[in-house]
Amino acid sequence: MKKFNIGIIGTGWPGQQHAIALRGSARGQLHACADLDEERRHAFVKEFGAIKAAADYAELLGDPQVDAVMICLPNYLHFPASLAALEAGKHVFCEKPPTLNAAEMTVLRDEAQKRGLIYFFGRQFRFTPGMISAKRLINDGRLGKIYHARAIWIRSRGIPPGIGGWFTDKKRAGGGALIDIGVHALDSVWYLMGTPRPISVSAGVFRNFEHFVSGNVFDVEDAAFAFIRFDNGAVVQLETCWAGNLPDDIPEGKYFGRETNNSLVFGTKGTLRLKPLTLFEDQNGALVTVPITNGNTQDTGDSFAAQLENFLAAISGDAQPINSVDQAVELMEMIDAIYSSGTLGREVPIT
Repeated sequence: MKKFNIGIIGTGWPGQQHAIALRGSARGQLHACADLDEERRHAFVKEFGAIKAAADYAELLGDPQVDAVMICLPNYLHFPASLAALEAGKHVFCEKPPTLNAAEMTVLRDEAQKRGLIYFFGRQFRFTPGMISAKRLINDGRLGKIYHARAIWIRSRGIPPGIGGWFTDKKRAGGGALIDIGVHALDSVWYLMGTPRPISVSAGVFRNFEHFVSGNVFDVEDAAFAFIRFDNGAVVQLETCWAGNLPDDIPEGKYFGRETNNSLVFGTKGTLRLKPLTLFEDQNGALVTVPITNGNTQDTGDSFAAQLENFLAAISGDAQPINSVDQAVELMEMIDAIYSSGTLGREVPIT
């Protein structure tokens, strides 16, 4: 089997996780890396053995031996780096959010399709054992018709600074809690529901905790709450926040104070909770709790590797990308609509 040569752009934590996954891949191998930070770049080469290294990712994109790139940069660089990679004839894997808005993502979709290239957005949560087991249960019809889902990721004290404070700077981040952690929660339930087409959003978006941030720009939301309608009649309720004053029935996390992060998918035959993975199933009129023991969403040890293999299999033509370019467009349409509804104070359509 031909091994694809992969270039990693951005050698921070996400890039390192992808490099670890490449070590065990039968389809891909690390060929090159790019990072402006010389010390971090050299440490990455020493640790993972990239054959080539550059400060400017344009040099990496000019290497004809590079087949595909994995973009692990701050949010505002996702679009220009992805577009440059596609124009250079490279398949693209980009970390979330794929772009800052749906208009940018539409440009990337059109460019990828025009050139016959794979564009894949990073959502390793789709590949955790718990999500795989949950998807299998849904595909087996255990939930019946899905009509509602709740997506929750709320922290009590979890406003991230990022290098140079970029997480709280709208020009560089594109948004706050919604585009940082809310996108994970939303995508999880949307994926389990079968990625139905979104048609409208009603949302409230808030910035209440600026006093927790000192010395940095803080012009993004710290909370967003949304109600999303889909073309199949199903709806989603999304709750996300960096700094909510959570009650004491929610346990303390390791890094961000109290934290709750879960998904619930409601169907006519049963309801599925992701953490711990449990099916609440109607059995002859009785509601029965069915623990699912063959999947645990907390165990993400193999999710980067599984995601990588799907990306490389899609490049090979052996599989459809589970995180597809069309889904990336629709995901960003939902994010855009949440921000728009929060600003306008009314429901907005997604056309």
